[in-house]
Amino acid sequence: MTVYLNPMNDPMSSALDLAQHALSDGLSHVIDDYRPGYHLAPPAGWMNDPNGVVYFRGEYHVFYQHHPFEAKWGPMYWGHAKSADLVHWQHLPIALAPGDDFDRDGCFSGSAVVCGDTLALIYTGHTWLGEVGDERSIRQVQCLATSIDGIRFVKHGAVIETAPQDTIMHFRDPKVWQEDDDWYLIAGARLGDVPLLPLYRSTDLHTWEFLDYVSSGSEGDGYMWECPDLFRLNGRDVLLYSPQGMSPQGYERLNKYQTGYRVGGLDNEWHFTGGPFIELDNGHDFYAAQTLLAADGRRLVWAWLDMWESPMPTKAHHWCGMLSLPRELELCADRLCVYPAQELTALRKAPLPGTLWWGESGT
Repeated sequence: MTVYLNPMNDPMSSALDLAQHALSDGLSHVIDDYRPGYHLAPPAGWMNDPNGVVYFRGEYHVFYQHHPFEAKWGPMYWGHAKSADLVHWQHLPIALAPGDDFDRDGCFSGSAVVCGDTLALIYTGHTWLGEVGDERSIRQVQCLATSIDGIRFVKHGAVIETAPQDTIMHFRDPKVWQEDDDWYLIAGARLGDVPLLPLYRSTDLHTWEFLDYVSSGSEGDGYMWECPDLFRLNGRDVLLYSPQGMSPQGYERLNKYQTGYRVGGLDNEWHFTGGPFIELDNGHDFYAAQTLLAADGRRLVWAWLDMWESPMPTKAHHWCGMLSLPRELELCADRLCVYPAQELTALRKAPLPGTLWWGESGT
């Protein structure tokens, strides 16, 4: 792996240099016994949520939560990789490092968008107000960083400095998209044990207006909805999120934490009304999914294939975590149908006689 040095003489440059050196040094300790052949995984260290998935200047970029110093969760950086074909990935320099007043203890999850010729990252700046790890006393704000070349980013600080209500501390994971001339941002929030999804609007990504809560939970819906995503598919609105605190029901929700969706509609007052919560994937490790509207109109989705508070054997091999393969979403009645991204056919070898590949039809 090439070590990239940031020539900018600023605190983030120094932090990025240290992280990049640590990552490069960590490569010599990595054991490849369990390394995936074509899932995106960190070169070394820790990976969790996909952060910004975006199509920029003819290539797909995926950012992810990353701790480059050890194969365990720690102060969050943003790892970065790109691909021209969704199959072969090139690791790029670490994009974001914590350390400023607004993100002192972590650059938490968020999203990426293209604004003119600029690639913008919108993320949660995290600060422990008490002991490290004590989630009863934290500060979370929404921050902006931009890049002209898609590699080196300049921080602009917090652009949403307070939650909609003063008593909300947990306020994170902004997902941003553009409709007409406006930008919209949905985030996860927690008021006591009630999950909330606040919605904001902006014309420039710097100044944001709170509109309302798109949705909120009630008994049995969990206490926090992380990594929300709101998008249209076949004329319907789909609300995707990762709840914490939902209990199993029969064969459903047997994951420690889930990712799922509701299909419905957003009214003129920004309130979402929809059907029941449906898991997107019932596998053991599938969390923090985020979607991208591809240039050709397909809705693609990635998720983190791991689950904290669970055994992670690759920690002993000096790396941990990977992302799902990119998948395509289609709406079939009131359910999402999930297919491998069509580009993944490039990984296939010659078919056996008499067999069909996905997407082909028989005669």
